[in-house]
Amino acid sequence: MARWAVGLAAAVAVVVVVSYTIFAVAYAVGGDAAISDTWVGSLGAFAILGGLVASFAALVLAVVAKVKHERWALLWLPLSLFPVLFAVVALAELFWLE
Repeated sequence: MARWAVGLAAAVAVVVVVSYTIFAVAYAVGGDAAISDTWVGSLGAFAILGGLVASFAALVLAVVAKVKHERWALLWLPLSLFPVLFAVVALAELFWLE
């Protein structure tokens, strides 16, 4: 179970980093018009929403693995990814998004 949690969390991290790298480059090159109402904006939204759902599933798997006393060195990743993504979404909503 720990292996699934770490694998799922790693996949979420990769997807979010790649999609927000595309988002940042498009924003830097074209400004707000490059990301609003385009596939880049949709990619960022789907990546963060899907990432939240998948990282929550990884968190649940990691908690179950901890309760079963499974030892895995990288178990910190699924345990910390959901709270970090949730904080990023909350802060972005508060301070950046309208």
